[in-house]
Amino acid sequence: MNFTHISEGEYSTLLGMNGGCPESPDGSRIVYARKENITDSSKAELWICNSDLTDHRKVFDIECGNHNGPSASFIDNSLVVFRSVYNGMGVFYILNVDTGETVYGPIAAKESHCAENGRYPFSLDPKQENKNPAYPGITTAGIYSLDVKSGAITKVLDANDMLSEIKKAGYEPNEHTLSLSHVQWNPSADKVMMRIGINGFGGALLGCFDTKTKKTHFIPNKPVHQLWFDDDSYIAVYQYHDGTRWHMDKSRINRYTIDGEIIEPLGGIGNHVDRSPDKEWITGDSMYPDEDVSVFLYKRGHTEPAAVIDTHRFLDTAWKLNVHTNPSFSRDGKRIYFNRPLSSEKTSAVFADISDIVKSV
Repeated sequence: MNFTHISEGEYSTLLGMNGGCPESPDGSRIVYARKENITDSSKAELWICNSDLTDHRKVFDIECGNHNGPSASFIDNSLVVFRSVYNGMGVFYILNVDTGETVYGPIAAKESHCAENGRYPFSLDPKQENKNPAYPGITTAGIYSLDVKSGAITKVLDANDMLSEIKKAGYEPNEHTLSLSHVQWNPSADKVMMRIGINGFGGALLGCFDTKTKKTHFIPNKPVHQLWFDDDSYIAVYQYHDGTRWHMDKSRINRYTIDGEIIEPLGGIGNHVDRSPDKEWITGDSMYPDEDVSVFLYKRGHTEPAAVIDTHRFLDTAWKLNVHTNPSFSRDGKRIYFNRPLSSEKTSAVFADISDIVKSV
């Protein structure tokens, strides 16, 4: 299948995390990063353009790695959130791309996938405590939520409270346990998921805190690259490792309860995944060591792909330079955006038009 480059030139372009749609909510604009050098530099630029690929313009100078790029996404049709580096610290900003105003930031914290209902979740590592004097509401390690309209910052969960729950559940914490990461609000923004480091059980838990019931939920040996499927369940990937290597063909994209029960199979081979806005289509990639890197499109519940969107074998770019595919659906479900290496030193942010497939099946 053919794909379209968002921007072409003597530079590389990058998109953010899987499921972190690069389009504005109305589908009219795209946010992406440009890097002159993906081999040994973190210097980059944040750009936006119209979804018809007109009116490209730089909006911010940033620093970011290749893995997840700037993790940029729109909060509303004007506000974009992205990560960078400030005074040697990882930070995130919220920028009004129409006025050029930095509305919030730099905030020294770990960014999340995206905002929900105008609320942007983020996590604070113990090493980032006392690093945000301009934001006194950010105190000890844990999960926070920023209301972008009012500017109010709310502490959703203290990391030490989560630590107590982990111990009660019989898991053994380690030096990374207080560094909660990959936080995401569910669509209603009343449950927050997170990755939690522990000893054993694959080294991590998939955790969920319900702000209404105040209950915590854990999945050990967590499925990977989890996203919310709806308010009460996840899309994530089961992977099998035999002690020597990962078996790509045994991976499966499933829908899970917040306690780890499989509700239904969603697709076949996958690693980084996303689901369409109508929840009827699934995309996943085949990022497994020594395997061709493909992007698949699945009809919900089918393990054989309806289409192979793309395949390449620039494995050093994918693995050594950490350019992960990170497929994401467009707002209308008619495009799949992804990162596409072009050589050992160049990669491009692209999309494939799947409108004929999703219309015909």
